[in-house]
Amino acid sequence: MTVCVGATLVALAAGCGDSGVGGTNNVTGRVAVDGSQALEPFNLKAQKSFNDLTADEHSSVGFSSDSSALRRLCSGEIDVAAVTRPIDAQTEGRLCAQHGITYHRILVGYQAAIVVANRSLGIRCLTTSQLSGLWRSGSKVSNYSELGSGLPNSSVSLYGPTTSSSVFDLFTSRINGRAGDSRRDYRPFVYPKGPQFIAAVGADRAGLGYFDYAWIENQPGYVSAVAVDSGKGCVGASLQTIRDGSYSPLARPFYYYLDVKQLVRNRQAKVPSTAVATFLQVALSNEAAFAAHNFVIPLTAVEITNERISWLKAVRAYERQKRLSAGSAN
Repeated sequence: MTVCVGATLVALAAGCGDSGVGGTNNVTGRVAVDGSQALEPFNLKAQKSFNDLTADEHSSVGFSSDSSALRRLCSGEIDVAAVTRPIDAQTEGRLCAQHGITYHRILVGYQAAIVVANRSLGIRCLTTSQLSGLWRSGSKVSNYSELGSGLPNSSVSLYGPTTSSSVFDLFTSRINGRAGDSRRDYRPFVYPKGPQFIAAVGADRAGLGYFDYAWIENQPGYVSAVAVDSGKGCVGASLQTIRDGSYSPLARPFYYYLDVKQLVRNRQAKVPSTAVATFLQVALSNEAAFAAHNFVIPLTAVEITNERISWLKAVRAYERQKRLSAGSAN
């Protein structure tokens, strides 16, 4: 594996060179990562590659929640907050400012829940209100026709992920307004049993359910993807609609938040990169491999290039401000 960062924006996009913020394998230091459980498998892959590259044995990956991780980042307790939402500028952002932390956000992937139904049902689209009526805790809907005209007169037979999965939290929070709010009379499937989930829905003429898009994107079977209407028309799940944000509300981005200072190497030292910069470069350079079968929809090559450029711009802006501040003090 080659881990390097270019001296210019063009070179950075290619991932090679020496800008003073990237590096090779001559790096020491630990990296502490915390955040959403949804990103833990991805983070563990990045940690292992980072450890192999640097011979580090002290870096850590944990999971708590978005809010806890961002508070810990802004308090200087961890190096990377791996989260599923933007930072709150009024609360977490102020906490960062109080502790002298200049945060920067890096997009690392996406997650989405896809709704599928047995083809014989003929269900092509459901509104978010219909999905909530069907799936919310205490729902008494027992026939799809109860959800509105045009839906089949068929008994409800539901399938989905286990309650401990991150896509369960995504679906219930976005559709029912609170993570964990769900009826329980459905057949649960654990990861990595996407193919079994598809087979079960395909074999049940009344079957309908939702699962993680990354696990069943290309699975065959007698099922149809069900588009979702959140008020702007029916939108189906696809890599394009997930990445451009139009598959709402059942898709979300994954972010790394970190302190820009942790990306700036000491140019007086003979170490080519900081530990955090190397960890980030490892994650971006191997993003597609780490994403595979780890609940993460990968970035495109263009998106990775854009994130690398934004990283370098943030470092350059920080260094420029630091020089200006030093000049003013003198």
